[in-house]
Amino acid sequence: MNKNLTFLIVLCFSVYSISAQKKSFSYTQVNIEQEVNTIMQDKWGDEFKHVEYPKQWLDNVVKVKPGASIQAAIDKISAAGGGIVFLKKGTHILSKTLTLKGKVTLVGAGRKKTIILQGSNIVNAAFNIEAEPQVTDLVIKDLTLKGTGEGKINGILIRGRNESRHNRVMLQNIDVIHWSAQGVHMKRTNNIIMDNCNFQFNGSAGGLYHNVYFLYNKYILQSDCDMSFPVKGKGNKYTSCEYVLAQRCTIKETKTNGIQADHDEAGYIFFHKYHVSGCARVALWFPCENYYDKYHYTENPKYAPQKVILNRCEIVDNTWGAMWREVNDSYVINSVFDNKKVDMGLLKCDVIMENSSFKKGNEIYTDVKQWPKDVRILW
Repeated sequence: MNKNLTFLIVLCFSVYSISAQKKSFSYTQVNIEQEVNTIMQDKWGDEFKHVEYPKQWLDNVVKVKPGASIQAAIDKISAAGGGIVFLKKGTHILSKTLTLKGKVTLVGAGRKKTIILQGSNIVNAAFNIEAEPQVTDLVIKDLTLKGTGEGKINGILIRGRNESRHNRVMLQNIDVIHWSAQGVHMKRTNNIIMDNCNFQFNGSAGGLYHNVYFLYNKYILQSDCDMSFPVKGKGNKYTSCEYVLAQRCTIKETKTNGIQADHDEAGYIFFHKYHVSGCARVALWFPCENYYDKYHYTENPKYAPQKVILNRCEIVDNTWGAMWREVNDSYVINSVFDNKKVDMGLLKCDVIMENSSFKKGNEIYTDVKQWPKDVRILW
């Protein structure tokens, strides 16, 4: 074969291999259903603010075999200005908490191939980000983060500050399972994307620990995520969260509530094709509640989520479907409710029902004294 031709073939193959590798490291943007955009425009105009995606640096790659230091690879990539930490196939036993850093993509070979397993000496969280320094453009994809259910350990813990919130964090194609505290807890972080993820069997340490817990976050996109089977807490808690879009998500079989949304700054929440079933208490618990004084009922709507839309949701086979207080300027559209006691209990709410069915029936309350005693406080 001609030497020049051989060189061109090798060169083309090398370019193809590099291109394929970069593609495997890149995230895929979420496809938002057109129906969501249409309804948002009809009900909210241009008021809803969608998430911003992280930036990625794909040319700088450090590969980590099981047994090698993941933290050293993260530090090296961060010091280089950003890039990829590729965790090779196998079980990576995490003996110490990992400190995540910005401009880093932490990617595995696939969630069934790359397993990060809780080992000894982890304190508070497996993956951790403190309030400072500010972290931006973090991507975690294609791996499983698995706990042992021991201690009070979070799977992923991110805590920002109002002055410098962490920004642009994406989780894609990952499982976060069997952590004793929160599966994922994100606080004061903006632009969060969770796509095609399972957050399950977390929260064995107590009822205050959930599969996913958002606190004081803005701009959240969840798509095709499953938050079922929390051990003691809730599937997903949205406290003081604005501009939330969750489509095609699932929560099944909880011992308490499925979803909680509450406190100030809670609003512009759109649930599309969200399925919630098998909750021992309330599927959708939206109280009018001051987070810092949760035992006292208040009728100040600043402490309840406002501007909520449920579209094509299935809220079935729960003890109570939805119990909402002071939730206003909201809609239930094209949805199905079929629960054991009450489908929707609404106290001083302004919620418009459009083309939805309620098999058990709804209750409209005008005074908190009418509220069922067995769901008086379900924080």
